[in-house]
Amino acid sequence: MLTIHRRSYYGTLVLLMILALVTACKSMPVESAIGNEELPNDYSELSWEEAFSTLSRQLATEYAFTEWKGIDWDVLFETYNPQIIEAQASQDFPAYYLALRSYLHKIPDRHVSINNIAAIDDQYIGGGFGFSIAHLDDTSVIATWVEEQGEAWNAGMRAGCEILSWDGIPIAAAIDAVLPIFTSNCATGEDLHLAQQQYLVRAPIGEQHQATFRSIEGDTIHTVQVSAYDDNRASLSKGYPDSVVSDRIRKAILEIETDEPMPRSMVETEMLAHDIAYIKVWGLLDADLQMTGKVLSTVTLFEQAVATAVEQKATGIILDIRNNIGGMDQMAADLLGCFYSERTFYEYLNAYNPETGTWELLPSSEENGKQPVFIEPNAVQYRGPIIALVNSHCVSSGEGIAMGIRNLPNGEVLGFLGTNGSFGLASGIAAMPGGLVVHWPNGQSLDENHKIQLDSRNGIGGAQPTIRIPMTKEHALNIAQGVDVELLKAIKILSFSKEP
Repeated sequence: MLTIHRRSYYGTLVLLMILALVTACKSMPVESAIGNEELPNDYSELSWEEAFSTLSRQLATEYAFTEWKGIDWDVLFETYNPQIIEAQASQDFPAYYLALRSYLHKIPDRHVSINNIAAIDDQYIGGGFGFSIAHLDDTSVIATWVEEQGEAWNAGMRAGCEILSWDGIPIAAAIDAVLPIFTSNCATGEDLHLAQQQYLVRAPIGEQHQATFRSIEGDTIHTVQVSAYDDNRASLSKGYPDSVVSDRIRKAILEIETDEPMPRSMVETEMLAHDIAYIKVWGLLDADLQMTGKVLSTVTLFEQAVATAVEQKATGIILDIRNNIGGMDQMAADLLGCFYSERTFYEYLNAYNPETGTWELLPSSEENGKQPVFIEPNAVQYRGPIIALVNSHCVSSGEGIAMGIRNLPNGEVLGFLGTNGSFGLASGIAAMPGGLVVHWPNGQSLDENHKIQLDSRNGIGGAQPTIRIPMTKEHALNIAQGVDVELLKAIKILSFSKEP
């Protein structure tokens, strides 16, 4: 059967489209999210004000990173409680929903989540302006895609044009002012900045803004008034990482319609040029993605993929964990065992115990008790060079793999961005009025010195690349065209490493 660790990005969930069971994930209304089961914290029958007060007290008690991230729960409550009260008084459900989302988005942790209500979201971000943007490492901002025959296109904007201002505000300042509350919480500063770029050019359908840009030749400056229209979220699909890296499994969980094919299994592999083995790991859980009636073991599939790389004398392995949805801690350690020849510390698990009101180390297993989780050497061993591809959508237990590869003498982590920086134990869940379900982490991953590891702090966290690719104009334009710059860079590095 499909098992999900409490640290799964979506909490305790089961994929409806995989095993025809109910799904507990943040996109579902509470009725379908929990089926006939009763949530341990069900505030759905309370008033909005009572439910918010109760949730706020619980988060202040149980949230795993209050001190680590410097969360002031009293200030947050005092800021948003008046908005909840006002919404309650006027029975304005959208206002209540927006206040609750805004409150939760003040916590820089992707494990803190609330399900989306598309009908409300689209009133704020349902429209695009016919172009997407990217903030380059040289500080300039360019258009990376412009829809032909749109208002921006007709005004002379083309992919590669420098965007100078938005409604008269310097473009960098305009990006920094964006509050992307309709997407997932951003744990790191770099992930937040990426979301701000994507959502600057989203707005209610019909809303108008002015964009000032420099012509592609660089000799003239134009200002165009653009109106938001229903573009089927095209501007989002043209930016990094959506234009390059499939997010098919997460889209299935969130019930986002897509024409992308479902992966064959949680682990996919192929041999690339120069005898490089490519292994893609979508998540750290067992699943039947093709609905065959047989749940495949992700660990077994991974062992087989590594064994094939060994048998075929692969010159290197590219381990693609971009957009990895997370899952089971022990599975991450088990996969890393294919690259470790000695027993190696992975983590301690530390969680809040509501029965005692204290924080306690969790048993890593029934056999080991409160011992740490270890990476145990696997019978299948690969000793060649390994490059893990990462991005900020690699979350939770998936980040542990990146950490493990980074710690290897023969391992590198490559990407434009680091992993998400949300590595806590996500088992907190509460039902709120209006079919909303809130998730939060109530446990921590600790290193050998019992210090929090990987979870972000002051905007910094996750497993950072040892090989960081710069966001240049060339790279940004290639990404918008669907070119996988990160994969090509990894192939180039491994190919050159074997040249005489």
